Amino acid sequence: MSLSPLGASRSLAAVFTPIKSGGLVDEVCRRIELAVESGLLASGQRLPNEVELAGALGVSAVTAREALSQLRGQGLIRTTRGRSGGSFVTENSFPSLVQARGKLMELTRLQITDLGLHFQAIAAACAAVAARRSSPEDVESLRNYIRPQLDDGEPATAFAWRLSAAEFLLEMASVARSARLAREMLRLQADIGTMTLLPFSDPAFCEQTAALNSSITEAIADHDATGAEARTRELITSTITWLLAEYAGSPH
Repeated sequence: MSLSPLGASRSLAAVFTPIKSGGLVDEVCRRIELAVESGLLASGQRLPNEVELAGALGVSAVTAREALSQLRGQGLIRTTRGRSGGSFVTENSFPSLVQARGKLMELTRLQITDLGLHFQAIAAACAAVAARRSSPEDVESLRNYIRPQLDDGEPATAFAWRLSAAEFLLEMASVARSARLAREMLRLQADIGTMTLLPFSDPAFCEQTAALNSSITEAIADHDATGAEARTRELITSTITWLLAEYAGSPH
């Protein structure tokens, strides 16, 4: 699947917005790493080519080429030649439950709580602003991410649930029409997103998340900023509470 900026979802498009300052090669790499970590770029997915990447991020083709070379060196992407060639996210790049638990155990209880408070504040702000600015088309777009959309009738995996939940929050940030909020949400998804794979192994948590996503969507549809913010705070609280319980019950 090509990820040309012209064909990207609004949430993924937050990855491919112009870079304003800083070390350009490092920032290009960081954007791609964040997208992989948050699940927006999945295993095997095709990246924009050098010209598309450079144009979307507002950097030179040389910078884009150097960043892609650096990402290849890290083993995050692979490049093939030919008509169907290009740069692709490597097959083993997406998080596993083992990786997610390992990342959780690297933190302290205070760090998990603090990360949760920051995540909750940004997500709640996105929800409140989205409720004020949403259009009917925005609401329909949000409904696509309430739960995983599967075509084969098979039960959704924890990864599919986690990706859908991440897309929901990133789409909500996009509905808020704030590039800054969208980028901050993307960064937070990368910070906490791997760990959130863990609660989605619990079917009850999955259904609770879908119910809260539905409530948030309806509040946004009704332009109920207070309700959207409250339900979003509840959504993030449920995630952090689950992670803290998992942390308490695991050996350190």
